[in-house]
Amino acid sequence: MHYIFKVLILGDSEVIHFYTSRAFGEPGEDKDTYFEWYKEIKILEDICDLEIDAITDISADLDELIPFADGIIYFLNPLIEGEKELLSMILPDIFSVKRDIPTVINFYDQNGVLPLAVNELLTDVWVNYPNLEAFANLNPKDFHQALQSLCLAMINGESPLNLENAWMRFPIFIQMANIYFETQHYYYAAQAVKKASMIAEIYNRDDYFIICEQAAYLYSKINLYLEASKLLENIDPKKSSNFKTLYVEAMIREGNVHFNKQEYETAAKQYERAGQWASIEILEKEIIDEAFRLAITSWISACKVENAFRILESLSHQEALIIFKEVSGKIGKAAEYLVETDRFDLAKDQLYNAIKKYQREALSEELEELTNKLTNILITIFKNQVESKEIHAARYTYDEIENMWESYNVKRTDLDSTLKILIKLFIEKYNFRIASTLINKLNSLMLKQELTKFSAEMEEKYKASLKKEIQDTIKKGIDILVEFVEAELEILADMNKGKIQVAEDLIEKGNYQKASKILSNQADYLKKVGREDVSDQIRTKSLDILLEGKMFEDFFITSNNLSIEMRKKYFVRIFPILLDKLKEIEKLENFNREANIMEDLNRIYRNHSLYEESKQISLLYIKIIKHQALDLLQTEGNLSGIRKANEFLKKVDNVSSAYLEKEESLKINYDKIYKKIAEIYIELKDLHNAQVYNDRINNKEYKNELHKIIDNIEIEKSAVRSEIAKETQEGIDLEEDRSIIKDKAREFSRVDKESEFRGRRARKTRYFTEALQYLNEKEYNKAIDIYKKSIIGFNRIKKYNLAGVSLAIVNLILFKEKRVDEVKELLGETINSLSGWGEIFSKTFPVTLTKYMFQCKKFQDERKFNEALSFMEHLPLFREELNFLNDFRGEDSKEQEALDTTISEIEEIKKVISQRQAIEIDQKYGKIKSKSGDIQRERDGSLNKRKATKRIFYKEIFTLLGTKNYKEAAVKYIELAETIVSKRKDLKIGSLLILLHGLCLLKVKEPCSLIRVSINQFLNRRGVNKKLIEDTYEIMLIHFICDVKEYNLDNYLPKIKGLLELLPLFEEEMELIEIEV
Repeated sequence: MHYIFKVLILGDSEVIHFYTSRAFGEPGEDKDTYFEWYKEIKILEDICDLEIDAITDISADLDELIPFADGIIYFLNPLIEGEKELLSMILPDIFSVKRDIPTVINFYDQNGVLPLAVNELLTDVWVNYPNLEAFANLNPKDFHQALQSLCLAMINGESPLNLENAWMRFPIFIQMANIYFETQHYYYAAQAVKKASMIAEIYNRDDYFIICEQAAYLYSKINLYLEASKLLENIDPKKSSNFKTLYVEAMIREGNVHFNKQEYETAAKQYERAGQWASIEILEKEIIDEAFRLAITSWISACKVENAFRILESLSHQEALIIFKEVSGKIGKAAEYLVETDRFDLAKDQLYNAIKKYQREALSEELEELTNKLTNILITIFKNQVESKEIHAARYTYDEIENMWESYNVKRTDLDSTLKILIKLFIEKYNFRIASTLINKLNSLMLKQELTKFSAEMEEKYKASLKKEIQDTIKKGIDILVEFVEAELEILADMNKGKIQVAEDLIEKGNYQKASKILSNQADYLKKVGREDVSDQIRTKSLDILLEGKMFEDFFITSNNLSIEMRKKYFVRIFPILLDKLKEIEKLENFNREANIMEDLNRIYRNHSLYEESKQISLLYIKIIKHQALDLLQTEGNLSGIRKANEFLKKVDNVSSAYLEKEESLKINYDKIYKKIAEIYIELKDLHNAQVYNDRINNKEYKNELHKIIDNIEIEKSAVRSEIAKETQEGIDLEEDRSIIKDKAREFSRVDKESEFRGRRARKTRYFTEALQYLNEKEYNKAIDIYKKSIIGFNRIKKYNLAGVSLAIVNLILFKEKRVDEVKELLGETINSLSGWGEIFSKTFPVTLTKYMFQCKKFQDERKFNEALSFMEHLPLFREELNFLNDFRGEDSKEQEALDTTISEIEEIKKVISQRQAIEIDQKYGKIKSKSGDIQRERDGSLNKRKATKRIFYKEIFTLLGTKNYKEAAVKYIELAETIVSKRKDLKIGSLLILLHGLCLLKVKEPCSLIRVSINQFLNRRGVNKKLIEDTYEIMLIHFICDVKEYNLDNYLPKIKGLLELLPLFEEEMELIEIEV
């Protein structure tokens, strides 16, 4: 079993907290007046969850705490004076509780072992307080012994016992039992012997059974047979059963005592308790039956037959039938007793209850006796009620008597004499309907005739008096009404004048609503008193005030209270004023209010068939709607504003079609609104829709003005497309130059490099020694001057290749110094200086390479420029020049001669370059992958944003994609990107459109270099936003795709597709993400 107990620890506050904290290994939870622990203690097969409260504050209210405790441990130091006295003061509080609280005393000194005889301390407690247990010098680590002893006592409901020294208490208990027995205190003697028996059982003493029998005997001496039975239950079952029988007999005897004192209810409860206990303990059936019979008899004697029947329901059917027959007479006598004591209703209820039970059991003889008894009681009640003139109660009782006669065949009794009195009482109360019903129930014909005649006479008198009373009331009412009408007219006239004056005062103060409310309330009052004509006059004044104050909502509500005839007349009369007020509301800021006012007025006038007035209101309403639409377009110059304006135009169409003739509807002019919409579309670069709205305009001046603007924008767009096409062609030429440069580099290295190097080496002293020295010392301007002289010298002797090499070195220095513009100037000057030979010079490999490098710089294609630097190794360069080249490229200087470059070394260089490219690709992929999480989270929001403009921006693009016209789609994407970024400042969507532009170009196999050129040109036009767009996920991804295609890295294709699928693409664009190397 699982038990939950609360244990109090009392004593010196410092000692108990110190002791308990050491015993439990924790300080406990501070609760102000006490410390609290929760511990689990095992007792054999049981578990006790203890709430242990150590009281540490002397202000704690022990009178409140002790009654709620299940057990107490008291710490006592016998060496300290006053602690015993304190204990003697607390123990009476513990003993005063109505239940026994197991208590343990722990003799303990915080400073060490008590220097006292332990046996004497314990014996003193055992003798003076037999119900307490004591421990001495108990170490905190052994505190569980005291808790276990206390838990065992709380579980069994006994006093605590320390099993380790219980043998010491045995002789004390025997000695105390003898003392109690001699003084005839048998209960305490029995308690002492019982505790001795517990100790005897623990130590398996031979006299255990004898001691138990002695304890049982002592309990029986004071009629505590149940305690005696429990002691012998496991020792002598037969004697235990005998004691149980004696216990039941004692309960029955106690019931007899109450019964003899006529305390029937108490006796019944005692008998019933005895019977139930005996049936649970399965004792002799005779005892059980006797107890229940006595209980049934006692309940009937107590006039509570329902409780007797409840017991009968629990018995077997045969036994219940026997008892039913036996107690029927007693039930009747109980009813008679209740009648004698004037408790008629209770007697009636008891008998009804009994009749119901006996009828169910089909006990006809007993049932007849009870029904006769009940009928007699009802007759008695009936006569008493008639005598006391309780006529309605008497009538219901008579109905019950009739029901008994008819339902149970009870012999009828002649009640005409009593019934006659009751009928006369009803007639005197003018209740002729009930009197007539009761007359028909009389047995005597003469009596029926007599009472019928009496009833007719009384009814005639009643009708005559009632008629006279009504006539007198009417005459009196007419006189009063005439006087009232005359007085009322005077009062109303004065009242109306007063209300009108108050309203006029309020109007002067500008309080139109309150003034109208006063008159409206007065009109309601006049209508309520039946003066509707005057009410309408006052209400029209109230409406005039509301109209003056332009309070149209209240005006409409109040107008509904006019009579139908007056309402039409009023609206015809007031229309000119109303129209002027409506023109003033054009200035209102709340269009919804204006619309509601117009619609309500239109409905009112049309409901009264005032169609001409309704038409004028409609024209004014249309004017207000058009004005609102134009204002909206001026404040919201976007697609949302256009959409809302079109809604207003639809509203105009609805109003005109509903309330105007067709000819009048056609006269409505929308030119200003169409002009404004067209201007907004022009700003949004949507020339198609701008032209659509321009075509709807009737005003030629407006139409021509807008037509010119649209034509100019078309011309500008054509110029932009031409520029893009031109830049695209230059990109294509650059890609072609790359192929040519590669071929020339291989050819030059194979054929011309060695011979040209010999030519340069032969002229080193003359042209290059000083230049190379300046080059090493990084005095680049001086080196350039000397190289320029060599260019002129080599051109003079027609050594164009050698001149081109010097030109290439000069340009390399200029590239390193970021003097790109000077490269172009030098090229032009040199070629122009050669006149007709300039074309030959420009076609040499060094010059072609230099021009290609300039183009790479122009288009900001660093990858191709770096590749071009590697082609310079094919030129016949000196060691110093090669060192400068490698330093420019970021490589370590290598001591090598130009002619020492073998094919194997070239292949090794290519391998190094490939490794670097692979590392760069992986790094780029890592950067893009790191951004993919943000793209995935933002996908839905970006897609929703695109969907909002899908029909406007993407319809033409999707048509092109559907027909596989990817090149035109690419142009549309970049044009749309220009609009989105420049007009809407949406860099994110703009970046996505550039990516889609690149994917479309890849679909038609456009070179990646061309795609890069197009993207770079777009970025260069972005100004300060260039870096922001360049670092977006989409731009980084299209560059990455181009790298993968250029290096044929097909292992990245699945990864690319995964990255593309994260983008907010439409279904029509999904075909673009299929990439092929």
